[in-house]
Amino acid sequence: MKIALNLAKKGLGYVSPNPCVGAVVVDRQGDIISKGYHRFYGGPHAEVYALKHLDKKQAKDATLYVTLEPCNHFGKTPPCTELIIEKGIKNVVVGILDPNPIVNGTGIKRLKESGINVTTGVLEDLLSKFYKPFNKYITKKIPFVTLKVAQSLDGKNAVKYGNKYLVSEKTLKFVHRLRFESDAIMVGINTILSDNPKLNIRYGHKKPLLKVVLDTNGRMPENAEIYNTEGKVLIYTTNKKFKKKHDNEEVCYVDKAGMYCDILQVLNDLGKRGIQNLLIEGGGTLSFELIKSKVVDRLVLIITPYVIGGNKFLSFDGEGFLSLKEAFKVEDYWLKKIDKDLILVSDLI
Repeated sequence: MKIALNLAKKGLGYVSPNPCVGAVVVDRQGDIISKGYHRFYGGPHAEVYALKHLDKKQAKDATLYVTLEPCNHFGKTPPCTELIIEKGIKNVVVGILDPNPIVNGTGIKRLKESGINVTTGVLEDLLSKFYKPFNKYITKKIPFVTLKVAQSLDGKNAVKYGNKYLVSEKTLKFVHRLRFESDAIMVGINTILSDNPKLNIRYGHKKPLLKVVLDTNGRMPENAEIYNTEGKVLIYTTNKKFKKKHDNEEVCYVDKAGMYCDILQVLNDLGKRGIQNLLIEGGGTLSFELIKSKVVDRLVLIITPYVIGGNKFLSFDGEGFLSLKEAFKVEDYWLKKIDKDLILVSDLI
């Protein structure tokens, strides 16, 4: 199942809003005879790649390990359960049930009815973490939100002059991999005005990204760099007088919540657009609003080895939480070192 999970991870950035799935077939001696994973949205599922080259003699007495419950319905592809039955697989080991209501439990039921031995819940805790984005998107119809924040040792987000990147080039490659694994990238208007970012993918595998800007008052400059890179630009604003100025731009009007755009309204709209994984690279103001609103699912905090100094010793702009009792406490996290940068990753919800 660990091998199947590693195969599933190869689909990150390619298959959304479908789930990433990996499959491994072993013979009666436990030797691997075939493997597969879901490679692109709308393409064959992992089970198809793992089984298509096996004849019934090879499949007899074989065991199929699959990270997610096989589908039992016609969608963009035929049901995987029928292929498993047709091939004569004797045993199926499933990591976790599919939360999608049109699948949930029906795939297992169909396999059992055909006489196949089915085992479920193998590496369930590990797979539950892996499928968190898919599970949230399916059950709540809104994206899984990852907030990426880079800061100095003393909590500064940027310097006034010179190189605007606090992180190393190796860490930049890590960040651009996060972008690739996402369906959309979001920033606040202050980031656009201060940094004028491209918000594209410049390292590793590349694809167009939906570039989202929260622009409450409609201050988006017509000559912003994000209009010059591949992918659509989506502006959320409360200013009804703000109109689109580019062919690759869409303006969406939302309600105001406090001083900012209603973030829940934004997330619901993105969910309707099929955005499963949303990466937010916010500055201090936006980051704090998101943390305070409790909409962040995963925090990726990059701590760089600089002390910038100054009077403002706050990670986020503004006052922030006024007491530890109010503050959001990270309970569970893992650390990773890239070059001289420290990466802290924590699931907050």
